[in-house]
Amino acid sequence: MYDKADRLYVLRSILAPISSLRWRWFIRGFHRKIGAPPPPARILAKPVRAYVHKQFWPRHRVALLLEHFHWSRTLFTSDFLKRICANQPIELVALQGRRDKYLIFISGSLAVISQREGEISIYLAKTLASPRLARISFLFCKVSGRLSLVIGGIQGPPAANKHAVIDATRDLHGLRPKDAIFLAVRMFAQQFLIENVYAIGDANHVLQRLQNSAKFSSYDAYWRDRGGISEPVYGFRFEPLSQECKIKNKRNEMKEAISTSISVFTNSIRIR
Repeated sequence: MYDKADRLYVLRSILAPISSLRWRWFIRGFHRKIGAPPPPARILAKPVRAYVHKQFWPRHRVALLLEHFHWSRTLFTSDFLKRICANQPIELVALQGRRDKYLIFISGSLAVISQREGEISIYLAKTLASPRLARISFLFCKVSGRLSLVIGGIQGPPAANKHAVIDATRDLHGLRPKDAIFLAVRMFAQQFLIENVYAIGDANHVLQRLQNSAKFSSYDAYWRDRGGISEPVYGFRFEPLSQECKIKNKRNEMKEAISTSISVFTNSIRIR
């Protein structure tokens, strides 16, 4: 008996049979090699749906996916990849606010229903079982001949949890949940000596139809406010993180805690 995801996958595969077959063969073999559970239908359907960039054709999506996993095998230990492919959240950072504790996790994107925006997701929540206050998804590929990190999307919580974000920002001394996870991704790239970070703009986003709602606000405005520079392929590019000294205050102490924790974590998953 097939569920809805399985039926949709089969129907969409008819639209791009060669790309679908190539991806299915690859990702099933990849999961077997690292000892991860078989990929579900939502993973198998990636190349035949809009993925990362709404203008990409299925064969381009497959090439992008295969390149990401090639770099993942080069960068990460098998144990880490196994947990990511199994969509098991891993704690990255613990932040102590004025009242409550907040955690930043890393997982496969399917765990946070962001499988169309990248392969790896980072998100912030109070606990593993709590609502996610912000999430960001990305993948690795070459852009202009250089290994880069491409952010496929950054999202806040459902509208019902809007006030939780305001409370968290106050509790974290003014550090917004989105800014916390964006910094975590930038630090993640920096630890692997990836200088080029790109982000999808409004015009290219796969969830364009949902933008300007409570859940999906303008990506362009956010990227520009964070120093993004317009570029033609994905939308925005970011310069390497500045190493300038920061003013000592509680908000910057939160940022420093994120940077330190990411540095320690990446050392534990890096291939030596």
